[in-house]
Amino acid sequence: MLSVLDRAVHLDVRLSRIGRNAVAPNMGKFEELERRKPLIRWRSGHRRDKNPRRLEEELGVVLFQRTPSGMVPTTYGITLGRRARQILLESVGARNELQLMLEGGYGPIVIGTGPMWSVHAFPALITDFIRTQPKTHIKIFSGVLDTLLPRLLKGEIDLVIASLNFPDHPDLAKEHIVDTQHVIAASKNHPLTMLEKVEPRDLLDYPFAGFADDYVGVARMEQYFASHGLQSPGLTVESSSLETLLSLIASGDFLASLAAPILLHGERLGIVRIGLSDSFWRFSVGAIYRRNAQQSALVASMLQAIRSRLATPSAERVARGPR
Repeated sequence: MLSVLDRAVHLDVRLSRIGRNAVAPNMGKFEELERRKPLIRWRSGHRRDKNPRRLEEELGVVLFQRTPSGMVPTTYGITLGRRARQILLESVGARNELQLMLEGGYGPIVIGTGPMWSVHAFPALITDFIRTQPKTHIKIFSGVLDTLLPRLLKGEIDLVIASLNFPDHPDLAKEHIVDTQHVIAASKNHPLTMLEKVEPRDLLDYPFAGFADDYVGVARMEQYFASHGLQSPGLTVESSSLETLLSLIASGDFLASLAAPILLHGERLGIVRIGLSDSFWRFSVGAIYRRNAQQSALVASMLQAIRSRLATPSAERVARGPR
């Protein structure tokens, strides 16, 4: 028979599913996600004891509400699932770290980065990191909050470097690095570049391109235009590739909301900032990792490198971009 902890971990396989809209601002709080979880159904005939009623009897609490169509986790069930997930991730991490010690190296680390860091500062940081710790293997995934945070919560990513502007989550810790801003970018031959001052209404005459599944970014666009009494034009084209977006902008027709440091990379394609009368969106950027998790030596070393390399006055000035 399985222990209480073993059965809790089995429950968490069902309790810990994260939808891709987990960080969408219109959800308000991450707790809303728990109400959006799919109904839980249990199959009979398992060889191992995963009976939730037996676990409820041992713990003395109701973990699920029974309905004709399935079972929905209660607050107790959600809490137990979260704790079980942390224990499961720690167990996996411990085994991996022991194996690395046996092999005499630092081994792998998986990092998720926002688009800005794929071309700004982070590649140089990684180069220096490998010079000092050559046995390290680093895997980097570039994405947006809506794609990176669910993978971080599930243990598929060790560390995320991205915007901190999302609702607090009980399992995630945020560490501020720099402040930056989004600006409107266009080809140097775009009609709006001929204007000394561009008003928000002028942007509505041209198509926007943006990152795929970036619900946070789309919501920020909506807030910006709404603050000026306008309806957001939305995105005409979405892409997961920064290079594709930059090529679209360089074609001459598209506008895009990009983090200011990306413009330094886009200059080679003739991409410039549109002279809006106010900032499109200011936000904080930093490191995000699982709370209450025992960090491996490798993750701790990477965090220290990020703090010393990116959280500096000079890095802050570059990140803010031109005013």
